Amino acid sequence: MSRVISKGGNVAVAGGPLRITAAPAGIDLTVLCLRADGKVGGDDDFVFYNQPVSPDGAVRLAGAAIEIDLPRVAASTDRLVVAASVDTGSFGGIALNVAIAERDGETYDLPITGLGTETTVVLAEVYRRTGAWKIRNVGQGYASGLAGLATDFGITVDDDAPAPAPTQVAAPPPVASHTAPASGYTPPPVAPPPSTPSAQPPVPPAAQFAPPAPGPAPYPPPTPPPAPGVNFSKGAVTLTKGAPPVLLEKAPLVRLRVAWASGTDYEAYALVVLADGNIVHVATFPAAGIPANPRYGDLVRHLGDRGRGDIQRGGGHTEEIIEVRLAPEIVAVIPVAYSAINNGTGSFHKYRVTLSIENGADSVSIAADQAKKSSWIFTCVPGIVYNRPEGVLIERLELYSRRFSEHRPAAVLQPDGRVEVRMDKGPVNQFKADST
Repeated sequence: MSRVISKGGNVAVAGGPLRITAAPAGIDLTVLCLRADGKVGGDDDFVFYNQPVSPDGAVRLAGAAIEIDLPRVAASTDRLVVAASVDTGSFGGIALNVAIAERDGETYDLPITGLGTETTVVLAEVYRRTGAWKIRNVGQGYASGLAGLATDFGITVDDDAPAPAPTQVAAPPPVASHTAPASGYTPPPVAPPPSTPSAQPPVPPAAQFAPPAPGPAPYPPPTPPPAPGVNFSKGAVTLTKGAPPVLLEKAPLVRLRVAWASGTDYEAYALVVLADGNIVHVATFPAAGIPANPRYGDLVRHLGDRGRGDIQRGGGHTEEIIEVRLAPEIVAVIPVAYSAINNGTGSFHKYRVTLSIENGADSVSIAADQAKKSSWIFTCVPGIVYNRPEGVLIERLELYSRRFSEHRPAAVLQPDGRVEVRMDKGPVNQFKADST
């Protein structure tokens, strides 16, 4: 028979392996490994979707459960904070059941009550006290969700910083040779030392987030003949930071390939900018007001995952491909890499995300090599592909969303043929809803 740990109560445990589960299904469990000062030591101390094991190997996600091997917990870890979050809705509408079981020992039920608008809740703490381990029922949540939880435990969140200024893609230049918690969660007293503080038509205009400019938007005018030194690049080209755009002879089919080292699961989608100013989203999962739409007629087609590796252990190579036939109605295509789908978040820097534009025998690569070492930046726009009368113009952008933003970018076609990319200004992704 299980013992009940009421809210605020605690019990001593034997100090062996623990298994923590929460019902109903669909709740995401996470663990923060805290030092004596009540803060994480770094991003690796946050065990979650695609970072399923703590640095010491003592904490791991095992399916829908958390397994903790207390004897293996690093000496620098003072407390393990177990939290849960939901993708949609709030915990106020969920009958939450939490259980903690010792191997060959007691089972504990933790009633979690009194929740309302919170989307993230601290369920329990497993903490050291005078050389032994104890469990506490916390049961307090955050209406501000993951950002509030992260801030409280030492992760810097800049959600309140001013939004970045819109980024404009300039008219094609000469092309060079390719060279606060909702209910105040108060941590328990910190142990000594005391000095340490604790095929489809275009999306209708109603579904667009960027209205067309008044009157028909003119098709980008032809540019003058290439100046001396312009190179219609052949072979493989890498666009590094600050490199000028590359102009290629147009192939019948262009492939946009987003690739990364396995160990997480990214998604790729594209914003297709049409000559009439409309924006079509080609994606295998929906956003608010935008249904999943893996193709735009016969011109743009999402092929889904290719070459998936071992997501849990890494070591593989994963990619998603979008095929584009550059008909005159398409002005530009903006490929987007998104990290908060299926297996949670992951650093663009850590997993070496790269966009390759394959145009016949030519290819242009743009690596996310300027990314910060952060797991909380979910969206990257590596570059933009223009459909020009004289060829395919590829420009490096490497734009990133703000931390914790689930918004798609917005794109606006200007009368002179430029495309303005506005990060975090599009609809909110309906993440973890991949329909492929």
